[in-house]
Amino acid sequence: MMLFTVIPLDDVLEGMEEAPVPTVVMSIGGVTLELEPGENFQAKVVRVISTDPSHYLNSSYQPGSIVHWT
Repeated sequence: MMLFTVIPLDDVLEGMEEAPVPTVVMSIGGVTLELEPGENFQAKVVRVISTDPSHYLNSSYQPGSIVHWT
């Protein structure tokens, strides 16, 4: 694989040896989300998985947001 970039190689490969954070896919409020589980029924949104554009505009489901479920 060839990689042509002006970014230093050390910056490009940073974090390659680290294990990925485990995620789960759940449906909350009718929106399918990829979540990084936390404590006390909380999770951080990693990405929105949807074909409905209005789901991406909902600020409650922005990546990095904390969602709660029961």
